[in-house]
Amino acid sequence: MNPEFLSQDIDLYAPEENWDYLTNFVNEQGLGQEKSKFYIQVCDPRAFRSTVDWPTRAVEVERHGHLFRFVHPWDVLVSKLQRLEEKDLEAFKLVIAKTGHPTEEEFTRHLQKAVDLYRPKFDEESARGDMLLNTRELWRTLWQKDIDVRAAIIRPALERSRHDHVPADPALKTRLANLRLPDEKKL
Repeated sequence: MNPEFLSQDIDLYAPEENWDYLTNFVNEQGLGQEKSKFYIQVCDPRAFRSTVDWPTRAVEVERHGHLFRFVHPWDVLVSKLQRLEEKDLEAFKLVIAKTGHPTEEEFTRHLQKAVDLYRPKFDEESARGDMLLNTRELWRTLWQKDIDVRAAIIRPALERSRHDHVPADPALKTRLANLRLPDEKKL
């Protein structure tokens, strides 16, 4: 979209038992943060936090036995909202200027899929930022209005996750057992 917003690193996600080996390899190749302007960072797979369904929008490409995952821009924006520095606000503005999206309504709905990021953090996580405050600041900056995060994002998301447990249809098991698949020869 804009070379200024290209990350200077590639995140390499690997199982924990491989971290030391990969970190040593990256450093030996001179591709660590201290030795290269464009560097490789070995990360915990749980380090990227966004919507619960972000992998469904990511584009995956396999090359030479390696899986490359390109995360959807909206999901990257959600991950930036946890920190929301000036450069992150500029990234939001750039994406919207170039694509016209997300709109306020679209991003509200998208953040409902990230409702767990609004839960209180452990003391050790407090440096990541305050999602409630950051969301309010984002709304004032992008859409020049206030947002009630609890009413617009948190409550609707929690309501959708609640299921009214009704007794199952007692005949369902029998009906499913009697289903006939179409004859493959007729297809």
